[in-house]
Amino acid sequence: MKFKDRLKIALQGELTEAELNLLPRGFQSVGDVIIIKLHRKLFSRKNLIGQKCLEIYPSARSVYLNTGKIIGTYRTPEGIQFLAGIDDPVVEHREHGVIYKFDITKLMFSKGNVNERKRIALLVQSGEIVVDMFAGIGYFSLPIAKLSKPKKVYSIEMNPTAYKFLLENIKINKLEGIIEPILGDSKNITVQLSRNGIKADRVIMGVFPAPKDFIPSALLLAKEDGTIYHYEGVVSKNGWHVLFEEFAKIAKEHSFECELKDKNFVKSYGPDLYHVVVDILVYKK
Repeated sequence: MKFKDRLKIALQGELTEAELNLLPRGFQSVGDVIIIKLHRKLFSRKNLIGQKCLEIYPSARSVYLNTGKIIGTYRTPEGIQFLAGIDDPVVEHREHGVIYKFDITKLMFSKGNVNERKRIALLVQSGEIVVDMFAGIGYFSLPIAKLSKPKKVYSIEMNPTAYKFLLENIKINKLEGIIEPILGDSKNITVQLSRNGIKADRVIMGVFPAPKDFIPSALLLAKEDGTIYHYEGVVSKNGWHVLFEEFAKIAKEHSFECELKDKNFVKSYGPDLYHVVVDILVYKK
């Protein structure tokens, strides 16, 4: 039975027929926490609905409401509200053999990127040096280190809260020595890495909007014989080539050539909008 149908049965007699029809069709589960979205007309009944969710799924420890508010440079999910169960927003979410620990009220976690996180990890060859320019809590760094055999993963993150959980996640997953966490702005850190003689086999530029302004500093890490860049953004289905073209244009200005190796439509992001990742080989002639 579908989630909405189970919820309607549980709330029969508690909500009006009109309210029952407005109940959500699904939910997001992160660790042992349920996160739901509600129509604004149901906000006055949110705690009751949260309690019924726990009754339907007794293995869950908490239910939170996501009102969709994202604020600030660090894209903090301000609109996460506790509804029922145990009010502890720190979760441990397991995915592809990796444990991600984080606070759902302070940090975003997109389950829609689950296949992309594994795809990138399995592309990494043994002995590669990888630079993850927007590491967060280790979204890509952790599965790369866990599922592949890189020589080193440099994980750069400027949000102190995310960085704190990145450090914890490296320990939890026993990846010390493989992942080197670095707190700071990746524009500055890539310069420092380059000055220290670090060149990357693979650079991950996983952040929205497409980090066009970071391309010049990212290119400092390119090897003359070739480095793979994973560059992403939100574009129309037929406009994915814009991502490759803007990267290639800037790379050419820095005397690099580009070759499109692959493109991946990660998920729908709205009417005719898609989260797309382009895999680009960058090299010098």
